[in-house]
Amino acid sequence: MSDSSFDYSSIGKTSSYIASQEAASSSKSSSNTLDQEDFLKLLTTQLSQQDPTSPVDNTQMVNTMSQLSVVQSLGTISSNMSNIVSAISSSSALSASSLVGRTVLTDSSTAYYDGTNALNAKINAGNGADNLTITITDSSGQVVGSYTASSGSGSMDFSWDGTDSNGNKLPAGKYTINASGTQNGSAVALPVSTYATVGSVTLGSSTSDTTLNLIGYGDVKLSDVTEISN
Repeated sequence: MSDSSFDYSSIGKTSSYIASQEAASSSKSSSNTLDQEDFLKLLTTQLSQQDPTSPVDNTQMVNTMSQLSVVQSLGTISSNMSNIVSAISSSSALSASSLVGRTVLTDSSTAYYDGTNALNAKINAGNGADNLTITITDSSGQVVGSYTASSGSGSMDFSWDGTDSNGNKLPAGKYTINASGTQNGSAVALPVSTYATVGSVTLGSSTSDTTLNLIGYGDVKLSDVTEISN
């Protein structure tokens, strides 16, 4: 007596083959979209089953095929654009990695003094400012240096040698540069940007996501860097 519950279709097939076939069948049945192969099958079936007295209109068929071709072309263009974006991102990542060891200008007035090399900055006096005062404060907020100038305008370079008002060499650490002056008779704070050295780069999916680690200071976004120098 034969066993009606036995699946004879599995004879000669390994368990891994059966599993792969079931997975493929499940994936196809769960899909709610039609690809070009599915469309051609439907079109072929429609042509074979059409009413000879009322055949499918040739113009309508050509329009449908044209639309399918356009959709397929758009899919190819989209795929190619993704590849281009990926290539650009990779190129940007390589460019960003070349910044290690170089000096960049950030919009922060706080920078790291390494105890040896001068701390450099830029002070923006706009259309002009009088009675300029530049102060250096340490990490605790204590003023360790003060400098004055009669006037200045535009972007001005400033360099601090790391000594206090008495000429004593100060230790390495974070220091903040503050600048002020008068414009049109009113006291104003002037924007200060400082230079820092790039120690490492954390690459992101795009340039805006890439982060620079500045030695002794911390992380800043590449998009926040306004100038790159040697």
